[in-house]
This record gives sequence, structure tokens and C-alpha cells, in this order.
Amino acid sequence: MGQKEIHELLHKVGYGHLGCIGEGYPYIVPMHYYLKDSEIYIFTTVGMKTQYMDANPKVCLQIEEVHDRVHWRSVVVNGRAERLTEQ
Repeated sequence: MGQKEIHELLHKVGYGHLGCIGEGYPYIVPMHYYLKDSEIYIFTTVGMKTQYMDANPKVCLQIEEVHDRVHWRSVVVNGRAERLTEQ
């Protein structure tokens, strides 16, 4: 997929799987997100994922659109998590 298709899919779906590293192993959880320009915002409560992201901010977000076993698309976005504390 090209950048335009990737951006459109990210706007369309709104949920995916957040991956981070915890205690030497990948930790993956389903997550809703909000895309604004090129920034992805994830709203979450304090827990294992926030502990792992504080220790290692390298994360990935995988999203998919599945119509059937033959027709599907998937995107993986890699980045760094930054905790926002302002409203």
C-alpha cells in the first residue's frame, strides 16, 4: 500500500493491537486510537502496558481490515510512546 492508502486505512479503522516489550517478551493488547495528522493518540488507564512503555517507549500498532480469508489489508506503525498528562 502507498502512504495515502495507509493513512486512509488508519483513519477508517480506529482500533488495532498495541505491541510493547515487557520483561523481555512482546506484550500485545487490543486498543482504540485516534489519528490526528501524523500523530496517533491512545487513551488508556495505568497498567502493565503503561509500565512497559515507561520502561521502553518503543511500540508498534497493528491494524487490519478483514473482509474474508482472501481480501484483507494490514498496517504496522512503529514509533515511540510519549505519555501526555495535559487535558
